[in-house]
Amino acid sequence: MRQAKQNGRTPGSGPIPKAKEPSQDRGQRRVQRLLDAAVDVVLEYGPEGLKMDMVAKRAATSPGSLYQFFPNRLALLGGLMDHYGRALMALADAGLAREHMSPSANLIEAGRVFLAPFLRFYADNPAYVVLAEAADRVFADEDRRFPEDDAVARILVEILIRFQPNLAKRRANQIARLLVVACHAAMAEAATLAPSQHKEWLGELDALICGYLSTLAEN
Repeated sequence: MRQAKQNGRTPGSGPIPKAKEPSQDRGQRRVQRLLDAAVDVVLEYGPEGLKMDMVAKRAATSPGSLYQFFPNRLALLGGLMDHYGRALMALADAGLAREHMSPSANLIEAGRVFLAPFLRFYADNPAYVVLAEAADRVFADEDRRFPEDDAVARILVEILIRFQPNLAKRRANQIARLLVVACHAAMAEAATLAPSQHKEWLGELDALICGYLSTLAEN
């Protein structure tokens, strides 16, 4: 266990200060501009390399304005993760609604259809992928959880059980969680590959998804 201070805080000394919620449209636009600037910094320097003055400069605002909404770098990174988490949950809810309105032919198709928008989201939002892969390091010893992977996995299980009512829920949850995590890990790796390799890589990912879903379909 680490004993050294991280980010100016003693591990276990209490929860990270939360971002201040903007109360008006103008404030929300300012927060979004700050988050957009944080995305640029994360992509260039990584989450560990993010500094508050970098973000303020990218956002063309004063450090005081940044600290008004985000009291420290962990609050800023946490706010960015929360922003992405809300978008992911909206995707999951939309996927569940879509399956209710236009049911898939079978369990494997349902899983693939549900996961496809997440793959696009991970491809379109590489900063989320970077943060998700680094969260255990960045927020080590801090009282902060990001439950979107578990929540998305639970909705995927809810969809799959419609096709397999006797599905062992614990195993289904494990496989669904594995698939969600594997998807953003795979997209993190895809970002390091040459464009000519993407099609083959995504084909392998699709084969992995189908393989795991087929083990559930067989039970």
